[in-house]
Amino acid sequence: MDDTHANGWPLAGARPGQIVVIARWTPAPGSHDEVRATLADLVGASRAEPGCLGYQAFHPDGPGRGDIVLVERYTDREALDAHRGSVHFRSLALERIVPLLLDRQAVVTTVS
Repeated sequence: MDDTHANGWPLAGARPGQIVVIARWTPAPGSHDEVRATLADLVGASRAEPGCLGYQAFHPDGPGRGDIVLVERYTDREALDAHRGSVHFRSLALERIVPLLLDRQAVVTTVS
């Protein structure tokens, strides 16, 4: 495990062929605290995956709170697919967080 899991930039040391996901979530009014609390569990479980090289959530400050941005990095496409098929992704992200969002977008790319 590298130190990006603790507090560094999740793209530090990115190498060609690795997969990067940048996601933007817009929580519904009044749901930001619940999304943020559940996201903490998702981040921890995702970082423990063997193919996860970085997973960090960026939360805005202030009264409006705004969007949450996720930056994720995986060894390869198979590791991303394993993440998306994991029990914690389905139960935390899809079942608990997604219903609390107004919008959810993601860009998936390969480091070149």
